[in-house]
Amino acid sequence: MSDLVTFRLTATGRVQGVGFRPFVCRTAKALGLTGWVKNWGGIVEIRASGEREAFFSLAKALKGAPYPIFVESIRADEVPYTAFDGFSAIESGGQAVEPLFPADIGICPTCRKELHDPKDRHYRYPFISCPACGPRYTIIRRLPYDREHTAMDDFPLCPDCEKEYKDEKDRRCHGETISCPACGPLLTADLKDGHPLSGEEAMEKAVYLVKEGNIIMVKSMGGFHLVCRGDLENAALRLRQLKHREGKPFALMVHSLEEAETLCQLTEEDRHLLTSPACPIVLCRPKKEPLPAVAEGVPRLGLFLPSNGFYDLLTEGVGAPLIVTSANLSKEPVLYGDGEARDWFEKHRVSGLFTNNRDILRPADDSVMKAEGSHVDMVRRTRGFLPEPVIRNGPEGQLLAMGTDMESSFCLTGGGRLYPGELPCDFLYGSSKEAFLHMEQDWEHMLGIHPEKILCDLHPMYESAFMAEEMAGNRGIPCISVQHHHAHALSVMAEHGLRGKAAAFVFDGTGCGTDYSIWGGEILLLEGMEWKRAGHLDAIPMIGGDLSMAQAWKSAFCSLLASGEKSDDPRFPVVENAVWQGMNCVNNSSMGRLFDSASAILHLKDENRYKGECAMALEKAAREALEEGRAPLPLHLTLAEQEGMLIWNRADLIHGLVAADGKIKEGALGFHRAIVEMVVKSAELLGVEQVILTGGCFHNSILWNETRNALEKKHFRVYGNEKVPCGDGGISLGQAWYGLQQG
Repeated sequence: MSDLVTFRLTATGRVQGVGFRPFVCRTAKALGLTGWVKNWGGIVEIRASGEREAFFSLAKALKGAPYPIFVESIRADEVPYTAFDGFSAIESGGQAVEPLFPADIGICPTCRKELHDPKDRHYRYPFISCPACGPRYTIIRRLPYDREHTAMDDFPLCPDCEKEYKDEKDRRCHGETISCPACGPLLTADLKDGHPLSGEEAMEKAVYLVKEGNIIMVKSMGGFHLVCRGDLENAALRLRQLKHREGKPFALMVHSLEEAETLCQLTEEDRHLLTSPACPIVLCRPKKEPLPAVAEGVPRLGLFLPSNGFYDLLTEGVGAPLIVTSANLSKEPVLYGDGEARDWFEKHRVSGLFTNNRDILRPADDSVMKAEGSHVDMVRRTRGFLPEPVIRNGPEGQLLAMGTDMESSFCLTGGGRLYPGELPCDFLYGSSKEAFLHMEQDWEHMLGIHPEKILCDLHPMYESAFMAEEMAGNRGIPCISVQHHHAHALSVMAEHGLRGKAAAFVFDGTGCGTDYSIWGGEILLLEGMEWKRAGHLDAIPMIGGDLSMAQAWKSAFCSLLASGEKSDDPRFPVVENAVWQGMNCVNNSSMGRLFDSASAILHLKDENRYKGECAMALEKAAREALEEGRAPLPLHLTLAEQEGMLIWNRADLIHGLVAADGKIKEGALGFHRAIVEMVVKSAELLGVEQVILTGGCFHNSILWNETRNALEKKHFRVYGNEKVPCGDGGISLGQAWYGLQQG
């Protein structure tokens, strides 16, 4: 017999609130080990005594624990032998040494089954959960993650739930969010026409109101939602008016994958994302055009499955896809406070407020993702991922990166981990800035991070830069500016741990260059933290300002003028005069504005009611050309090397678009192919092996896929963002990476 030994193990990762301790107990007992397991701050500590071989088997089993458990690392130290009586989970304790807060997790398949089982005591209980699902991030007060440190502390367990919680053989053992109708949160309904309701009566009323075409307000895991049927044009139009949301597509919640299949052509990757624990909105290719009030002129339709019991029951009862969107005005922060929500309900035309008595401690909107074969395009990284780090073994250092004013995000670093946090709102609104600062400061406290420096965008007029400078001044720490497109490229280098030389193609709508003109069609050469601008789309005089960027026809007229073309549009002389006089004009190399120009010239769309609308219309037309087997127009950008820099001139491309003669889809596809050609030729001329594709333009599926495929055929190694958005929502990660590498 082997000598008996005792080991102390510390496990990090997603190991709290996910059934890890019961798993440890069951595994250890099966291996004949004795000892205990407990939560300790943000980690789990294990003491195990027994044969040495059994101990090694335990460590191997823990590394392979089932989802949602994720063991990032295990440290093992042999300690003096101790004889224990059995193996058990003991009371938590200790301070957060390596804080790792778990993310919210959508309802698991087993809980969904129980929800619809008349024999189960959780039957039709909207707040059903277990260690494998339910709210985490949105209800945690502090670590260690035990019930008394969450908003569930207000709901003492009934005898039946208490028994499940303590029984190591029960699947709800140590499930910190578990409850039932006898002891858990209660669904209530306040109605504009009728008496208050609760429990099952409230659930049935919600189904009835939505089924009849009404709009209701719902308290979910991470905030309040507005809900209506997605197959009724009038309901969707009323919802748009209520939110002041012109044009921007809605996503649809469906009850099952089978229902999703009736609406969209799902790939295996789509199905995987839809059923993943994060329960994100997944952008899928529609089988037919959705209702215009839901989504008009877009290449993909957002679909998602219910993230909790309430929505599972609602989608089943209504029997139709639902629009479920945040209960706030467009571009404003998520509404999550009970008092604010009630005030909003009283002021607006919705039929009922369906709420509950569990507090939401911090907001979280739905994440948005898109599958491009094996590549995952993270469009918005929020619920289901926050506050988990995207990098776990990075450089040491505590700092704060403030991102940009659009797709606002920040990134905190500490202990070799990088924690990006995204708040989908616009800094044009004072409430957005307040919400952003509240979230950032909450994370500093939650993660125990005390920044020693702050990073921000180079743009001198960004609100995020003003806030960064003020915070740095108040704290007496440095504030460092990072060029916008360099930060984009660094976000990819951080994700993939890239070393050596790389060429980065950073294509987006705007960003302040080192010459303080507007950049956006950039070719950068990088090695470590060193970089240089190796090329770009030609910079032309373009009318500036937020309104002008929204008016794609202005971008088109500026592109026409720069290319020696005219237009008989009555608005053209006004723009022409402004450009010649230099009125509110700035040199602009933005690829985003070139996409807008192409959309307007081809008469697809000439206004961006929301970010990227014209570009999506162009992508949709190109997709239809591919599906219909149309030959692309032979469009090209022209290379002109100037002082060692690759300058891609748009004139020939614009001439070709003007001469398209009604071949809109062919022109749209030819436009995409011209950009692909620009990237491949540039990469060949630069002579690098690693190529980075990033910036908001690479949310475009055709641009991403065809560029990557063309580069890989030429044996380039191609990298893009997957863990954070390739748009401005990922910039804070790149800024943080820059700050850490500077020491």
